[in-house]
Amino acid sequence: MGQLLIDNWPLLLFLLVAAVLLIIAMASLRDGPMPYERRGVLLTPAEINFLRTLQIAVRDDWQIFSMVRLADLIKVRAKTRKFQTWQNRIAGKHIDFVICDNDTLEVKLAIELDDSSHRRPDRQERDRFVNAALAAAGLPLLRIKVEEQYETALLRKDIEDALGIVRKKRR
Repeated sequence: MGQLLIDNWPLLLFLLVAAVLLIIAMASLRDGPMPYERRGVLLTPAEINFLRTLQIAVRDDWQIFSMVRLADLIKVRAKTRKFQTWQNRIAGKHIDFVICDNDTLEVKLAIELDDSSHRRPDRQERDRFVNAALAAAGLPLLRIKVEEQYETALLRKDIEDALGIVRKKRR
């Protein structure tokens, strides 16, 4: 048996090194529990307040979704120069609310709820970018100033105006 070990030492050394590397690889993959935790609520109290009025305003005509990634609403044209740079600019941003067609769920309107943070220079720059990006993609955007209360009929009119819906006048 000793002679067999001496004759096959390269193979044994290889197997020993492979086993050690395998053990090290397995140990490095076990970093413990994943470092995630729940964020809690999806919307701020101001956004929840607005959503309740928005739900009444759209009635059963459209579906509402909240906290939608900008990259799920618009995309960078194929073969665009600096594609990844443009993609990165939309990847980390979201829109507060979108209104979609009931049947197809095609996005019809993006809605941003503007609170006092939108007066900060960094937010104003972000808002200008979002405005321009959505306009370039042909997706209407409605900006609503945060209020304590919203008038449902006025919100409905603003949505219809943003969508280019002409109301029939009553006689």
